[in-house]
Amino acid sequence: MSDEQQAIKRVDWKEVFAFTQIFKSFRMAIQPSKLLLGGAAVVLVGILGWVMDGLSCGAGGVCVPDREIAQYASMSSGAFQVWKEEFDKSRPAEVVKLWDEALSSRQSLESYLQHLGAEKGRGGYFEAALLAAAGRQSEEKRPSMQELDKAARENWRRALGKAETAWDRRTDSTEDLIEAASSHDANGAWALLSKDAALDTPEKKADAKAKLRGDIDAGWRALTDLERQVDDKVRQIEGRGVFVSFMQYEGQCLANALQAVAGGNVAGGLTEYRQMLQRRAGFVRTPPAQPAAPAAAAATPEPPGLLFWALVGLQGVAWLFSQHWLFAIILTAATLAIWAVLGGALHRMAALQYTREEKIPISQAITFAGGKFFSFYTAPLIPLGIVAVIGLFMIVGGLLMSLPVLDFIMAVLFPLAILGGLLMAFLLIGLVGGASLMYPTVAIESSDSFDAISRSYSYLYSRPWRAGLYALVALVYGAICYLFVRLFAYVALAVAHLFIGAGVIGGGARLSPTADKLDVLWQMPTFDGLLPPGPWSPAGAAMTGWETVVAFVIWVWVALVAAAVIGFLLSFCASASTVVYCLLRREVDAADLDDIYIEEEPEPAPVEAAPQPTEAPATAPSEEPKPAEDKEDKPAQ
Repeated sequence: MSDEQQAIKRVDWKEVFAFTQIFKSFRMAIQPSKLLLGGAAVVLVGILGWVMDGLSCGAGGVCVPDREIAQYASMSSGAFQVWKEEFDKSRPAEVVKLWDEALSSRQSLESYLQHLGAEKGRGGYFEAALLAAAGRQSEEKRPSMQELDKAARENWRRALGKAETAWDRRTDSTEDLIEAASSHDANGAWALLSKDAALDTPEKKADAKAKLRGDIDAGWRALTDLERQVDDKVRQIEGRGVFVSFMQYEGQCLANALQAVAGGNVAGGLTEYRQMLQRRAGFVRTPPAQPAAPAAAAATPEPPGLLFWALVGLQGVAWLFSQHWLFAIILTAATLAIWAVLGGALHRMAALQYTREEKIPISQAITFAGGKFFSFYTAPLIPLGIVAVIGLFMIVGGLLMSLPVLDFIMAVLFPLAILGGLLMAFLLIGLVGGASLMYPTVAIESSDSFDAISRSYSYLYSRPWRAGLYALVALVYGAICYLFVRLFAYVALAVAHLFIGAGVIGGGARLSPTADKLDVLWQMPTFDGLLPPGPWSPAGAAMTGWETVVAFVIWVWVALVAAAVIGFLLSFCASASTVVYCLLRREVDAADLDDIYIEEEPEPAPVEAAPQPTEAPATAPSEEPKPAEDKEDKPAQ
């Protein structure tokens, strides 16, 4: 009997390569409703952070100097504290220096003239009229250097505010000088030009007028550059807010990580990171002596990859919680509350679309997330709470070990500390690897936070390689999609700037000889910087009061576009994590991909019809039947 042969007619590649299901995430994440939810989350967190910065840093609190987070990540704790103390000690001296420059009118004017000469390389009628106008101004009485130094040492922040006020007055005075020097009055530059007997031909006068116009424009640009330098000095002395500094640092790490993923670089730069950790620990191991390699064979440094930037980004989180722990706790608690509502709604929409190809409105998704708020909010916090409790017991054990008698008892009970460390490692690794599965659990199963923790840990530890493969595919594919969406937004903004700028005439002479009014109000966006600084940009010094308002309105609209780009990233993370959860659930629990909790709407109670009066039908009269006669009882006739 010959063996029966069966031909394979069709191969379901989606089942063979299940990770290809993740490629649906882009189509799910790009929907306007999800972009709106993700962008709203970005905007709310940004407003929250800016308000907290204003309450902390603006009210005389702690402001972060430039590169503080980078110094924290690369220095040992002792060296970092020394660096911070030296910076704090240098603040009063820098304030005094800046204040003194503002109060010295002659020195300020000379600084301005040097800036003007550096750009134009010559003096002329404008500079002569400027010096003449400065000579007619009265000198202000200024405090002594001892008084400035005393005020700065008592309260450098208040002294910095007074220095800024002095610079504002000096800037206004310099503007008056420029306007007087560029006027057509008797002492103005144009009057000096008309009185010059050497300009005896029309050609010479035309050349002199063109040069004078260029000098006046250069004078305004020099004043703008001087204001920008002062703003930079003030920012360097004062620093930035905690939230702004943290987000700029993490944003740069994220951008570098995405570029590394797009370039296929995952593990590059780990040697450099190990050396950075050794410097932070306070020691650097000296490698054994080896023969010098030829110059041609010298190894080039490996560019940092995804893991490097992810670990460096964690250093920023460590800085936030170690240096500003109260700020970090409040920011984290409020951010989790925002994400529990908007992120929960995102995951619910993604879950219904993936499992049932069903789209629900935003209101319905937010209603679901509001009903499950406690589960969404506490799911990632419970493992951290357990870790904190175990760590507290271990700290108490360390305090007891300091005593001379109890140290032996703690040494005997030391295996408990090891078990606690193992449990903490289990919880932390599971949280890092499985936190993205907690929200899909609540969104799909409509369960509580404990079920979300149980399922995420179970799926991660039971199928670690499969979960790692899915995460890697989602990461690479998400990075490519994010770069594409960012490129799309950049082209849109750049084209809008290009064509609007083509219709704008002049108005940017205070910024650059080739700039126009649009360049002052809104700088040309770049791929790495979709959102310009706006009125706080270097071009802000070239704006008038009304132009500052216009620039802020433009900045708000551009900020919404940038928020939508970040919102897409959040939407993609929600969509991809939902798909990964469904795939792992099918692998571990043998559940169908379309298995999802659906709220059953209560059926309306049946309405009983009101009884209607009916008339009795008319019937013909009928005779009643007569009883039968008994023949036996009938008498005989």
